[in-house]
Amino acid sequence: MNCPNCGSQNVQLRHIGRKVGSSIGAAAGGLAAMEGASADAVIGSLMPVVGTITGGLIGFIIGVGSGATLGAITGESLDGTVFDEYCCPVGECTFNTQ
Repeated sequence: MNCPNCGSQNVQLRHIGRKVGSSIGAAAGGLAAMEGASADAVIGSLMPVVGTITGGLIGFIIGVGSGATLGAITGESLDGTVFDEYCCPVGECTFNTQ
């Protein structure tokens, strides 16, 4: 693939939607998981101290991970439609395939 402006072959995928979506999803998942982590900590408190901490951490990690994954999937659908999919560092431009 060549840049439509300068003809360079040094074209790169941007993944802006996926990057932004995963960041927003991780933040939202982390906030939601903080609420869920307290419930996981209560369940983990069947084994005092270690179980409480482990239960809370596992709940938080699962929330952040699932939020980031769902955000990346959603954001990836925006790449090429809302955001330009490719960039050319030589011509300093962004574009989509025609």
